[in-house]
Amino acid sequence: MQKNLGVFVVLCTYVIVKSITFPEGKHLPRKVKPSTQRPSQEEVFKAVEAKRDRLVSLLQDLIRIPTVVPPGDKYEEMVQFLEPIFQNLNFQTTRVIIPAEEIEKIPFPLEGPRVNLVAHRDFEKEEVVTIYAHMDVVPIEEPWTKEPFNPVVDNGKLYGRGAIDMKSGIAGMIVALEVLHEIGIQPHFDIICTLCTDEEIGMYPGSYYLAKKGFMKGHVVNTELGAQMPIIIAGVAGNVDVKIRTKGRSCHSGMNFMGVNAVEAMIPILSELEALKHQVEKRESKIPLMPILKAFGATSDYVTPMFNIDIIQGGTKSNVVPAECEVVINRRYIPEETYDQIVKEIQDAVNRGKAKSKVLDVEVKFVHSYSPFIADTTSKYAKKMKEALKAVHGFQDEDFVVGGAAASTDMGFITQASDIANIIGLGAATLDNVSAHKPDEWVRIDDLVNMTKQLVHYLAL
Repeated sequence: MQKNLGVFVVLCTYVIVKSITFPEGKHLPRKVKPSTQRPSQEEVFKAVEAKRDRLVSLLQDLIRIPTVVPPGDKYEEMVQFLEPIFQNLNFQTTRVIIPAEEIEKIPFPLEGPRVNLVAHRDFEKEEVVTIYAHMDVVPIEEPWTKEPFNPVVDNGKLYGRGAIDMKSGIAGMIVALEVLHEIGIQPHFDIICTLCTDEEIGMYPGSYYLAKKGFMKGHVVNTELGAQMPIIIAGVAGNVDVKIRTKGRSCHSGMNFMGVNAVEAMIPILSELEALKHQVEKRESKIPLMPILKAFGATSDYVTPMFNIDIIQGGTKSNVVPAECEVVINRRYIPEETYDQIVKEIQDAVNRGKAKSKVLDVEVKFVHSYSPFIADTTSKYAKKMKEALKAVHGFQDEDFVVGGAAASTDMGFITQASDIANIIGLGAATLDNVSAHKPDEWVRIDDLVNMTKQLVHYLAL
């Protein structure tokens, strides 16, 4: 996620559609005729445990395909790898490419087609579940002690970019389906699997296009938006980036009266923005905050908006009065706020500051990356997922907490673009794993196995 959800929010006109059959790959499972007797929970969980090595090797294979965005030029390679696996499980597959004119609107240096994979199997059930994962990962910034795209296992942990965010979700999804296939157990739902593009940059992710075009149906299980802890995600915030550029006139700093200092001209605007920040961050959502966040300094028991003045750049040399200055604001907004409201508030603050400034001109640009969403934590699907987590770990009802955070995900696009009302999550995150987006990102193999058990239980037990 363009977010580091950490353990707390463990938070695809023109379509090219084609189905392609590939030869069987080295990891494909054996086919077994359905059993007339339904296996017990213990037998099913043992079947998942027996796939531990498969989970590890599959996740390693996924990590070796560097689906870094930007540029996101490896989606086709990833789909080429994944498609035959689903086909061997008797899923019908469809490649969905997002129209180029939509991608051109995204202000990042993107390359290659945005290829999404939809895999569907009809089990003749009354309900449908869409299992979601995103294929992209964030870039490498700080140095690693491991090789980010040559994953290794060390002391029970698998290291690599995407290990926790969120190729572990793809591996768990596939192995859960392989277990059902191999032991011949029928799921409770018709199943749609969506492997999506560009979650990490938002704006027009694959999930949005798939939802708009009707590829997503029923309810959604997000294989990232959860944890191997007694946590139920109640919702997340939306995200807007705002770029504000002041324009002045350069001159020699020894004769500054001949110019207009764009950095100094930004100061009255920053003053108004800081005042707006204090006003905004007093608001509260009806979504309760994850209780653990209070220990890290959160001041409210509810999710609040975030207003961060994150970047300021101006000037090139100390003896030249700067002609331009740019500030970037990251604004996380709660479901009770609207994008239009955010635009108006910030534009008004900029205008107030401009009136007090010597600035020659001000440019303001808004980039809406993600929409917020609220999860129904009382739905039958949320309760079923809770029972699956209890079955894996032995949690009791009183152990569970419900909450959200001001992090962001692409789930809001799904509710915005379709009539899907229920989104629930599971994931491999734990309280001690906040490695998403960080150097030496990792996932504990036991947690990967347990997440897979949880998904198998949800789908079929």
